Amino acid sequence: MLTDFKKMKFGFVNLTLDFLDEEELITAQKIAGDGKKFFTDEMKVSIVESAPSINSREMSKAAWKLFKSENVDAVVIFNGTFSTGEVAAEIFRNIDCPYLIWGIEEFAIKKHSFTGSMVGAMPQGSILANFGKKFSFVYGNVSKQNVQDKIKVFVNAVRAISYLKEASIGVIGMRPDGFEISDFDELAIKNIFGTTITKLSMYSFTNVIKSITEKEISEDMKKQQEIFNIPKENLEESKGLSRVYLAVKKVVEERKIQAYAPDCWPELRDIDKTPICPANGRMNAEGIMASCECDVNGALTLLMEYAMTKSTPWLADLVNYIEEKDAILFWHCGNGPYNTASSKPKIEKVFGGLAETSSSKAGVATVVRLNAIRGKYTIHASLGEVVDNDLYLKGSNLTIKINSGNMGFIESLLYNGIPHHNGIVYGDIIAEVKEFANLMNIPAVIF
Repeated sequence: MLTDFKKMKFGFVNLTLDFLDEEELITAQKIAGDGKKFFTDEMKVSIVESAPSINSREMSKAAWKLFKSENVDAVVIFNGTFSTGEVAAEIFRNIDCPYLIWGIEEFAIKKHSFTGSMVGAMPQGSILANFGKKFSFVYGNVSKQNVQDKIKVFVNAVRAISYLKEASIGVIGMRPDGFEISDFDELAIKNIFGTTITKLSMYSFTNVIKSITEKEISEDMKKQQEIFNIPKENLEESKGLSRVYLAVKKVVEERKIQAYAPDCWPELRDIDKTPICPANGRMNAEGIMASCECDVNGALTLLMEYAMTKSTPWLADLVNYIEEKDAILFWHCGNGPYNTASSKPKIEKVFGGLAETSSSKAGVATVVRLNAIRGKYTIHASLGEVVDNDLYLKGSNLTIKINSGNMGFIESLLYNGIPHHNGIVYGDIIAEVKEFANLMNIPAVIF
């Protein structure tokens, strides 16, 4: 069930002046060609273009009409040479998508000739600002590492934007009483991110759980024993974990959802004695994002992280500052993805029923939260190092040292209205988060 992300389409425009020397125009097309090759070969992005170079408003019109018909995910404005503002403005005003403005060096400088890539690029920022549109910028030949890095960040951020736009989040049941932080504005989410919310009552979900056959459970128990360390005395009760996992999988397939936010307690855990926590961890490892306690913004955060990294994130509670280690303990009651654990997770009693106890592996990780206050979104992100694999509590544990300071990080969360749920993913994606925030026009707090 691992996600096969769609191959993104980027519109590509090489802006030039037709009265420059033929040698300069050929050079500009060659440099643009190298850029296109990097997108297609290294970033696996399809390039859509109407002509090798564009030098008039009429040609721009043909370009944006093609881009619109192809439903491109982003547009690259490559400034091969100087061009006048109306050529780019014709595209900007007709296509609403992320833009990458690309300027290159004055490559004819040894001949003392003017080609003017950056003179053409600079007004484009003003035009986009007047149109109220955000963009990213890269400077230089694609052979340079910093240019490649910038393009990779842009592509990863656009993948997250496109994925959220097409994703559906299933809300199973209702949020627990007192978890106001799990409330969400469905229309605001659809307006800002494009994400669809679909709902399933706990009554309906319980019926799906009951429909799972003993044969299906028996087959899944074999998989469970490969993934988890299940003590002999817990084997029989662990069948309930298979039952709820298979029910979730059925709902995911039938509803065609990319994430879900379940009412994991009190109904499932405390009343039905069928914790969904290990199922959530398994689904995250399989590419279906699972938040907890009907936290839809938590699910949005996981979707964003997953699309940026193509690796497994996890939603956890900030539960403790460990003073002697100057570190922070993130924890949840047994939903940690098994593929990020430092060793084989154990199935044991964790509140009200069986769940998983594990600790997360060491490594660089980014802690992120997409959060809404009075309908306005912000992104909070920090970089840290997962430092040990101690099991402080029954359930899923992750101990991290935040690079910029642990108590300062806690205070930043509180003062910026960020709740206890945060999405944690391995790797440094601070640049991607900044790019996503910029392109989506969402304020970012990077601590």
